[in-house]
Amino acid sequence: MLLMLVAILEDNKEKNMSASTGLITALNKMREMSVKEGSIYHQYVPTITEDTDISKFGEVILDSSLTPVYNEFFHLLKRIAFFAIENKRFANPLSFLEGANMPLGWAGQNVHVNPAHGRAFNVEDFAGLLQKYEAEYMVEYLNVNMDRQYPVTLTRAKIKSAFTSWGDLEAFIEGIINSLYNGAEIDAYNYTKALVTGAYYGGRIVQEVVTAPTTEATDKAFVKTLRKLYRKFQLPSSDYNAWKLVNGDEAKAVTTWTDASDIGVMITADIEAEIDVEVLASAFNMSKTDFMGRVVVVDNFDTYNDDGTLNKSGEAIQAVIFDRNFFKIKTQDNEMDEFYNPNNRTWQYYLNVNKMYNTSLFANAVALVTEKGYGSGDESGDASGDTSGNTPATSQ
Repeated sequence: MLLMLVAILEDNKEKNMSASTGLITALNKMREMSVKEGSIYHQYVPTITEDTDISKFGEVILDSSLTPVYNEFFHLLKRIAFFAIENKRFANPLSFLEGANMPLGWAGQNVHVNPAHGRAFNVEDFAGLLQKYEAEYMVEYLNVNMDRQYPVTLTRAKIKSAFTSWGDLEAFIEGIINSLYNGAEIDAYNYTKALVTGAYYGGRIVQEVVTAPTTEATDKAFVKTLRKLYRKFQLPSSDYNAWKLVNGDEAKAVTTWTDASDIGVMITADIEAEIDVEVLASAFNMSKTDFMGRVVVVDNFDTYNDDGTLNKSGEAIQAVIFDRNFFKIKTQDNEMDEFYNPNNRTWQYYLNVNKMYNTSLFANAVALVTEKGYGSGDESGDASGDTSGNTPATSQ
């Protein structure tokens, strides 16, 4: 046992003496960027190899007479370290629902045009040549409604201690990355779930009441409902989008359908534990492997305030079957800024994220719920809890 402990300590010591491949890649990429930009960093910092001494490298970075090199190290670090160093980062399982980035403008619009109405052919209808045939088109407006900043402060004491070994330096950099990007990824996951919860309370999603699956009979009924909706989504209909729910019975109905490849299911972990995945897959006439690419499991649909208190309960929501176009998520800005505060000799890193979180009234989506939530919640679209509030839509 003692020999094993000694071996582990020696192994850790060896790892700390040599830089990892990822760290070498990151540090040398920083130097390459300095060369390309003509800055002074590369003039003092050598190319890093497995044999480079961390103390020699640290002496240059921490030399009080080389403040520009010290400053540039942290400027370059924010630009490259995240992409080159292996770290334990939370991967948002709902990120596949995000669309392309929207770098310009603060708002967008989504247009739907209904299929044209056919008419009987009449060879005697000469007047019809000059008649105006209005297309039925509707517009919904989408907003950038999430603006978050993730800060982290680096003290000089922490910076100096990071240069005692390559392992400490890598752990230091990973700590920065994990603190900033994990926070953003976790928020993205929660905000995406909040779209469903907000739509549930605000009446912006079709809702079908079901019994929570807890027995063999209720399990079968639940699967049957999913299978029915999966089939009906693929046929032209106005029954499964929320256009008229939001705009009233006098609004023109939106006729739409969903390709089978664009239909997804979001279920809670409790539902997944209750109903065998093989049974769910057979309901969609798919293999288990193919079905697992369509279903995404979440912990629950609860939403929380910034202080950790419950904002809205999602207990009634059992699952959501949706057209992927139901989720309108786009990133406008995802940039990291840095600032050195000479007053207390600290570096501040700020990850800034601006995103659009909306749901589409045109796309098919049905929430399977134990009770309806229409009109029982905040419909403001505040990104802190309910991110799905679209700007009022219009039709012509």
